[in-house]
Amino acid sequence: MNFLKALFGPRRRDVWRQLAGEVDGQFHEGGLFNPFAVQARTGDWILTLDTFTSGDGKTNQTFTRLRAPYFNPDGFRFEIYRAGLLSGLGKAMGLQDIEVGHPRFDRDFVIKGNAPRRLRRLFDNRKIRAGIQVQPKIHLSVKGHAGWFSRFPDGVDELHFRAERAIKDLAQLRALFDLFGEILRHVCHNGKAQPDDVPVHIRRLGSPGGQIMDKYVLWEGDRPRRDAAAKLGRLGDPAAIPALADVLWDDDAVLRLRAVEALAAIRHPDAIGPLVPLLGDARKAAGLRFRDGVAEALRQLGEAELVVTVGAALGGDFGRLKAYDGGHRAGIVAALGHALGGSSGAHAANALAEIHAVEALPRLREVHRSAGTRDDLGQAISAAIGKLEARAALPRAASAADVEVETLPRSAQAPAPDPGTLPRSSPAP
Repeated sequence: MNFLKALFGPRRRDVWRQLAGEVDGQFHEGGLFNPFAVQARTGDWILTLDTFTSGDGKTNQTFTRLRAPYFNPDGFRFEIYRAGLLSGLGKAMGLQDIEVGHPRFDRDFVIKGNAPRRLRRLFDNRKIRAGIQVQPKIHLSVKGHAGWFSRFPDGVDELHFRAERAIKDLAQLRALFDLFGEILRHVCHNGKAQPDDVPVHIRRLGSPGGQIMDKYVLWEGDRPRRDAAAKLGRLGDPAAIPALADVLWDDDAVLRLRAVEALAAIRHPDAIGPLVPLLGDARKAAGLRFRDGVAEALRQLGEAELVVTVGAALGGDFGRLKAYDGGHRAGIVAALGHALGGSSGAHAANALAEIHAVEALPRLREVHRSAGTRDDLGQAISAAIGKLEARAALPRAASAADVEVETLPRSAQAPAPDPGTLPRSSPAP
């Protein structure tokens, strides 16, 4: 064995297993049709190193591949390979040849992209240029994943490296992992550090959730989004409120809770409005009623009375609700509308009727179509619809804005018409 090792070098399996330890990753054992692989996380991204075979069945070529899905909403694309290789591939992708302003680098590599200024900024990074130059053979690109058969969420593309042969040079592989980390930080975060950068965390929060699975997980979007929400809460910048509000109805229950906690932590009046409709959310999160976390957040924001008012209405006591004169009526109506689908649905329907919420009629009709009239909820919704439709049909007093000023009679003291506009008599004979 030592003789063979001296003759042919270490086995690729051993090198890749060592690489997994050095990059704090995981070595995946392979099978007959499933080659072994290395995966590691860097920042928000999962890097996957493996091999694949391509050919016509008679002559096959093995390639080493490293890939990392990432959120790319701007559709930034580039492709780079050593001069003299793979000529013309980028043109078929709609990319243009670009010189990045570093003569030696421009001489050694063909660089294509769809955003010249952004590409030049990318390759102004000395670490990125050095990481590319140490690779003997390289084809590095951003691969788009669109269409009916894509498993990738909208906006997620893939940083993709491939090279001929199965690479087993540990230093080369380690440099490749470092290169991917540097590129991803640049294209996703403009090279900025994360801890105190609000725009970076807003961008992270806006990325898709869920997973992309192959033989193993390639993309895990939920964990970075949860982390971003928590950090935005700690940073306390009101600029994050719209982004946090956008995920309050997300499918990821843990993310919703993190967003609620972050809005409470920011302690700004603008955080109240997005939370109020969630008082009627009957879903659970982390084994608890989601609305309980919302109620606590609103108490921290100084809206304890509003929480009590909605809670009493959902319990069948409408006195506080009828007397409410705060500035969140629309949010309360929305909360009661959402509660129609839960265990307090009948009380919510009655509450909407009690406060004459004719604006809730579309929601009541929607739930009524699915619930019918057989149970207490259906009957309560039917009664509420009847009361609100009757109220909506009542004549209303015209407002001042409804009357054209020119149609009103004028007093005798009003200015007379301009004499120049009056008809003139014909001249006397």
